[in-house]
Amino acid sequence: MAEIPRKVLSEHFQDIMDGRRLVSAVFFTYQFDPGFFEQEALPVFLDIPLSHAPAIKLVQLEDALSSINSGIAVYYDRNGLTPETGSARLDIKRIPVHHRTGIFHAKNVFLLVEDKKPNEDGSRAQTLLVSCLSANLTRAGWWENVEVCHTEEICEHDSTRLRDDILSLLEGLYRRLEEMDEEGHVALRSILKFLQKTDQSDHRTTNRFFKTHFYHGNTSFIDFLKDVAGNSLKDMKFEILSPFFDSEPESSPLYKLLYEFNQGEVRIMLPRKDNGDAQCPEKLYEWVKEQPNVAWGHLPKDILRMGKGEEVKQRFVHAKVYRFFSQRPKREILFIGSVNLTKPAHQKGGNLETGFLVEVDTPRRPDWWLQIDDRKPASFEVHSEDEGTATGGGTRLSIRYWWNTSKAKAFWDDKESSPHLKIEYLETSCFELDSIPSRTWTSLSSDACKELQRILHSTSILNVIGDGKEPKLLLVQEEGMSHRPSLLYDLSPAEILKYWSLLTSEQRAAFLEARAPEAAFSGEDDSLVTYYKLLIEKDTLFDRFAGIFLAFGCLERSVRKSLREGKDREATYRLFGQKYDSLGALFNRIIKDNIKGEGDPIDHYVTMLCARQLITEMRKDYKDYFDKNIDDYKKLIGQLDALGQIKTRIIERNPDQMPEFLEWFEHWFLRRATPVNMEETS
Repeated sequence: MAEIPRKVLSEHFQDIMDGRRLVSAVFFTYQFDPGFFEQEALPVFLDIPLSHAPAIKLVQLEDALSSINSGIAVYYDRNGLTPETGSARLDIKRIPVHHRTGIFHAKNVFLLVEDKKPNEDGSRAQTLLVSCLSANLTRAGWWENVEVCHTEEICEHDSTRLRDDILSLLEGLYRRLEEMDEEGHVALRSILKFLQKTDQSDHRTTNRFFKTHFYHGNTSFIDFLKDVAGNSLKDMKFEILSPFFDSEPESSPLYKLLYEFNQGEVRIMLPRKDNGDAQCPEKLYEWVKEQPNVAWGHLPKDILRMGKGEEVKQRFVHAKVYRFFSQRPKREILFIGSVNLTKPAHQKGGNLETGFLVEVDTPRRPDWWLQIDDRKPASFEVHSEDEGTATGGGTRLSIRYWWNTSKAKAFWDDKESSPHLKIEYLETSCFELDSIPSRTWTSLSSDACKELQRILHSTSILNVIGDGKEPKLLLVQEEGMSHRPSLLYDLSPAEILKYWSLLTSEQRAAFLEARAPEAAFSGEDDSLVTYYKLLIEKDTLFDRFAGIFLAFGCLERSVRKSLREGKDREATYRLFGQKYDSLGALFNRIIKDNIKGEGDPIDHYVTMLCARQLITEMRKDYKDYFDKNIDDYKKLIGQLDALGQIKTRIIERNPDQMPEFLEWFEHWFLRRATPVNMEETS
């Protein structure tokens, strides 16, 4: 038997990301577990130190996402929502897809990355990493099943055989779902923009090898293989890994493959449960055995075991592979992706499927992966490729909520208006929706918006009653996430200023862990974290003026760097957002302390003067950015009016001399000094 290549999926992505940083990312999946994706899959693509405490890890991921200007988007089948691990919490676009002729079964990762080290001219080379895989964005897909994945790299201005087919898929999806994202599918458009600068290669082969081709259902699967490989696949040995089959007594997709390519010998993986029962129709099992030169097979046991013991459970083989090979001449061609051996997967106008056809330069003469399986199952159980989610999955309703405006809208994806709908959370009615017009975003009432905001502090997953006989799951799409209150922290003004001054990600991680509430360390991984309370700090420079000046200097350099590099999203988080370390959060905390008469008014006064100076200087240099965010800018200026109340507290200490002193102090403080050229003083 041949040695089957194997690797942990997360390690594969970590390896291809080595030396690179993420610019934008788009994920396609059928089943989607938003909690698992955020907590376990997403960190693979972000090179940052993370706490073992889930709550703190989410805060760190929240910070990291603000620097990815084009963002991250997940497109999933609306019936494939499976929130086993929990709710979505982070600033990620989550867009449900309704594929009207079948299911949205594509499983892809599109990563636009750039080199961490700049070139000699200061620029960073960009690359698009395109992966086709069989794994859904779920715990089973990434941690438990036997899956398959292949990744191709497309460099800047490359000439590639993949260009037109990938563009066709992405542009078609963009047109279909244009109204489903208020910001215009920023991550998807960044991928499209990169691809449009590449060229389509007309050559099908190079050095006698097929160039990798991309399949996206624009033709039937058989026609794709014939068009790309033609007669090259005829008379080659052939094996299929597919966990799902049609429920019919014969397999027309298999029959067409055998007819078109006239295989000499064929093996098909027989999916079995731990007890040996087959997961296919009995009549289909017998029909396959009757075909000339066709046999059922199984993968080696060492691949299937979940652990080292003999009694451990077997892993479910969810991989989809069509493998053609010959020993003389030595040749191996694989199709890797989402395509099961079913009619909806193989026919044009069925499911939306994707995959790569790849020729492998194998060092040895290829041999079988599958061992012949002659043991007849005692029982047969039919499993469909919708994997049990299509009937009790998602809803036709979409709801979008904006944290920056506290507004919400609803969208009904059907040709007819919606019935009366009830929205529930924990079996408690939250609000109701009367008939919503067909495929039009409709504003929700102010009461519904307030209730939705309250619920979103706890979860983004709700139940919809009235869309069919059973309750349906709804994943709320959250916009303006920079204005969403922090997931965990409510830092004091001094703590915010100190956090700004920290230089490394390791320092910031230690700072957050030291100031996290004890509740943050409860959960599955609490045994991996040692919780310690921060000792009382003595009065240091960070508590007084030098610390304030240093903190604002660090903040200004960071924001200016973001704006120079076109990372407006990161600048917005720092200046206008409502996260624990944003300028807006600092204002809120100072205003709150001042109302309560808490904190040192001198510290607050100097801090607000620094903020006014920063905003004034930044607006001079980046007027277009501030004009684009004029509402947030006006709100920030409104918060600065609290400076008058702070001054009142200070003047009360010395009403005779303090007003004149503060007027003089502000006049000189707010004027930014011109740096002195050291050469002129020598």
